[in-house]
Amino acid sequence: MERFEHLGFLIQFGEKGADPVPLSQASPFFANSDPDMPAAPVSAAQIHDWLLQKIADALERIAERATAKENGPSSGSDQDVAMADANTNSTKAATSSRGLVFIEGISKSSYVKQASEVKGSSLKVLNCHESVIYILAPLKYATIYGCSDTTIVLGAVGKALRVEHCERVHVIVAAKRICIANCRECTFFLGVNQRPLIVGDNHKLQVAPYNTFYPELEEHMNQVGIEPTINIWNEPLPLGVVDPHDSLSHPAGVSDVQAETAALLDPDQFTNFLIPNWFAGEVPGPTTKDNPFPLPEAYLASQLKNLLEIFASYIVCKEINEFQLCKVAIEICNG
Repeated sequence: MERFEHLGFLIQFGEKGADPVPLSQASPFFANSDPDMPAAPVSAAQIHDWLLQKIADALERIAERATAKENGPSSGSDQDVAMADANTNSTKAATSSRGLVFIEGISKSSYVKQASEVKGSSLKVLNCHESVIYILAPLKYATIYGCSDTTIVLGAVGKALRVEHCERVHVIVAAKRICIANCRECTFFLGVNQRPLIVGDNHKLQVAPYNTFYPELEEHMNQVGIEPTINIWNEPLPLGVVDPHDSLSHPAGVSDVQAETAALLDPDQFTNFLIPNWFAGEVPGPTTKDNPFPLPEAYLASQLKNLLEIFASYIVCKEINEFQLCKVAIEICNG
């Protein structure tokens, strides 16, 4: 434990201006240890993961403060809406004076926002259920919290996306980085320039390559600095261990376990997601006409296999001549 305390020269816990909390008391490993008794041994891997998680949490808080500072001081009426009030809030979309856009309480419906309708650089999607939500805009930060049985398509997130306390949600996003915390049975279709962070108590998560596009996607990616040639969707990084004080996910008597990571989606289950072109012809200049992130070979092969199966079914159902057959094959190969 003495060697562990030496890390306190580099990392400090406690409120600003107050005396720092000893590292051994800030961690879950030695907090209740009897100082007169030898400390129980703890593996370096556990300590390493715990420190990484704390650093990730601190970076998230710094990013949120930076956003608030960038968009000016907040007022008393500008605070985040509590999750308990989301169901009763009649306004499903609102923008605060800090530049935060809130999408709240969408239920059993579809919801669309174009870039021209998003008057802010940060977004929070809160407490939405059984819906399909499209926010096709460039953003700096985004948060998805407390949603279930919903598909959420975000445009381009230049700093970070955080997804927390969600169940059976599909998230499709191009982002610089993503952090997933305390989610269950969710699937993420990602175009990300950094490894996805998996923290907290997660279960049955899946990650897959990015699978859609819309006319302004590449323009939005350029605006916020996302590189389409770099996609590290398939290297999720689990941080920390399951909370030993959580009796639901961590029964008594079970030692600390590594946080559960995300599995890679089976290529045979991968499909493209089609975003309806509601505003055809209204986008000036060059438009995106295909997925800007190259697909891995296994997923590309699976797509081709699906197309060939559709083509075979078409041949069986339709009597077509050789010329028509070649024409259809060329159209399929050209997408």
